[in-house]
Amino acid sequence: MPFKPLALVLVMSMPLCACIGSSKSPAGGGTAPPPVLNTTSITVDSGPAAAPGAINHAYVTVKICAPGSTAQCASIDHVLLDTGSWGLRIVRSVLAAGAVTLTPETDPKGQTIEECATFGGGQTWGPVAPADVMLAGEIAAKVPIQVMDDTGAGAAAPTTCGANGTLINHVTDWLANGVLGIGVFAADCGAACVNAATPLPIYYGCTAAGTCTAENVALALQVTNPAVLFAADNNGIIMTLPSLQNANGDSTVQGELTFGLATQADNPLPATGLTMLAADAQGDFEATYNGAATALPALIDSGADSYEFNDPVLAASPCTTPPWVGYYCPAVAPQSASAVNTSAASTTAIVLTTSNTVNFAIGDPNTFVATAAAFSELAGGGGSTRFTWGMPFFYGRKIYIGFDGRTSGSFTGPYYAY
Repeated sequence: MPFKPLALVLVMSMPLCACIGSSKSPAGGGTAPPPVLNTTSITVDSGPAAAPGAINHAYVTVKICAPGSTAQCASIDHVLLDTGSWGLRIVRSVLAAGAVTLTPETDPKGQTIEECATFGGGQTWGPVAPADVMLAGEIAAKVPIQVMDDTGAGAAAPTTCGANGTLINHVTDWLANGVLGIGVFAADCGAACVNAATPLPIYYGCTAAGTCTAENVALALQVTNPAVLFAADNNGIIMTLPSLQNANGDSTVQGELTFGLATQADNPLPATGLTMLAADAQGDFEATYNGAATALPALIDSGADSYEFNDPVLAASPCTTPPWVGYYCPAVAPQSASAVNTSAASTTAIVLTTSNTVNFAIGDPNTFVATAAAFSELAGGGGSTRFTWGMPFFYGRKIYIGFDGRTSGSFTGPYYAY
């Protein structure tokens, strides 16, 4: 199947304290300040001008500034919104075009900190640098982000990076100018990259001569989900997209990304009818496909362009016509399917243990509108050992993501809800 940005393959996390802004008047009287603008638009379209042809890509615009600067800033459009990963990654040449220069972090030896982050289609490589990140009216200062080095200006990737296929640092690799990982965790590696006896091949210290050695990195220096660093609306997000008008595909879709859960009037958690799925230390719950005997690890991932799961019958005769090569092409379409979602046995999430049956349809991509970019019946994933509720699941739903260790009402993340 074609490359699809998926969740980071190896992610561990540490619980975070609950730090939710108050709506009460400040001590000593007076009027509370007006709430921060906490919504920004989501666009599903064919991608940035430099790399068209995207399928089921949800994009947002992110403003990035050099720390403390109001002049050295750029608003970067077509940043892929990914609920299956953690942290912001921007292509180096895109930052350069916006006249933004970020200074990489250094380790205690004075070496540049670089990261090799693994996704479903390859690995990103580039320095970690602090930046001020703005989304809607929300600001996160000095967020460690990854600068994906598409120019070769920094240290070359070590042989231990790119081992699963290829480096994916370019706009044409992602069909996006960057990736905003805004899933359930904060740091993109967490404790596993802080105290490992043998450092994992994720973070590296690189000398001026370009020699890079895997090393442990403190949490505060790891690539971090910007939304957990907002002053107030920092306990989760809501991603809202309408149903498609045409089952065979729409050319564009407009939706909304809301920051915070139960922190303002526009982001309450419904009192009834909400399916709440606790996530485990890997960010997964469980899904049982079509009555199978075994439940699979699962997540709700806007970075995946299709439903992804193994169906041996469909996988035996996949689509063969570009751009659908490798996706499922059922002989009779749309084909009905279902999966039962069940909360993980989480020890950190204090949420209701909930299960829910989701019925969905698998279409024949050969009947899809050729000029469309949004598809609600696209499926694939032959051979997968997981179940991924990708972008088709988002259309017509509000998806709630509760961040690890953060409280929203009576619930504590990590969790997914819809």
